[in-house]
Amino acid sequence: MNVFLLVQLLVVVLSLMLIFQSERSSLSKAALPASFGAGVLLLITTMILRRLNVFSYRLVDFIAADGSGMPYEVILSAFVMPFTGIAIYGYLNAKYPAQTYEKYSLAVSNILMGLCIAMIFFAYTKWYPVVVFSLMLLTLFVVEYKNKLRFMYRFYRTYLVMLLVYLLMMVPFHYAQNIGYDEEQTIKFKLLYVPFEGYFLLFSGLLIGILFFEVFKKRFKIS
Repeated sequence: MNVFLLVQLLVVVLSLMLIFQSERSSLSKAALPASFGAGVLLLITTMILRRLNVFSYRLVDFIAADGSGMPYEVILSAFVMPFTGIAIYGYLNAKYPAQTYEKYSLAVSNILMGLCIAMIFFAYTKWYPVVVFSLMLLTLFVVEYKNKLRFMYRFYRTYLVMLLVYLLMMVPFHYAQNIGYDEEQTIKFKLLYVPFEGYFLLFSGLLIGILFFEVFKKRFKIS
């Protein structure tokens, strides 16, 4: 069993602990379908990027891979990320329910949508930023202007915490060069060994997961 898989399993265990330590353990009823839905979309995005040869995997470092060359550990991570984010989101909401700064969230989202448009414009010849920032732009637009549920302040604080978990999982993975990138398809900028675009792919996956989570909470009448 490799380190990447071990860290993922540890993160899953910690996520389950957070969910059941929240004020209402019934949140798990909404967390599971939301995580699955977001995981499927995140996996499809990753597979598209793989098909476009944006990145490749050193398969000898993984347990096994599917027919397309996607390691099973990477497939698992597509579902672990939103599940962990939703667990953190639910825990923070239970402990700190105030929405004091929600009024500023739309301004932050508009700034980020402007960043997405700029990145797409200046890096339109590179698949990684185009795919990632297009997904992020579409997701932000839907959440802020088509969705009636308001939760972006809570999302942003969750994203900041989730970044620590993401780095815990991804820095060793990238440092060991288990994954390689076609630099002509990226903006050639890395933070702690992780490509800049990766942080925003996490953003989109987490936001989709939390949107689904809020929708399922409403459907299951979970407060």
